[in-house]
Amino acid sequence: MGSAPTTVRTHFTIGEIAREFGFTLRALRFYEEKGLIRPRRTGNRRLYSAADRQRLEIIAKCKKVGMPLDDIRDILGVGNDVANDPARSERMLDKMLTRLDALTEEKARIHDYTQEALLLIADLKAKLGRAA
Repeated sequence: MGSAPTTVRTHFTIGEIAREFGFTLRALRFYEEKGLIRPRRTGNRRLYSAADRQRLEIIAKCKKVGMPLDDIRDILGVGNDVANDPARSERMLDKMLTRLDALTEEKARIHDYTQEALLLIADLKAKLGRAA
């Protein structure tokens, strides 16, 4: 009663990658055009490697927090040369921390705007004679 051997997939289609990360096919082609990923071509088909998947996972996370494409490109490059260029890695860390600061400030502004909106709603309800 042995278990069936498991196979680790080494390549994925553009459709599989698009579904997994929520990218459009156009976005994947764009990232390829910009040199962020390098899928293997077989005829008209693109086959994405495990390394491409890892890069796309980083791209997805960076896009989610609003990182610009140039910074994403730099972040992807950092993994390859951290030991060789610690100053570059420090710059990328600084960029990520700057982005975190910007998101934190944006969150605070949204909180303030939400509080203002709630006050306006309460004021309007009071003027209309409705219970707050």
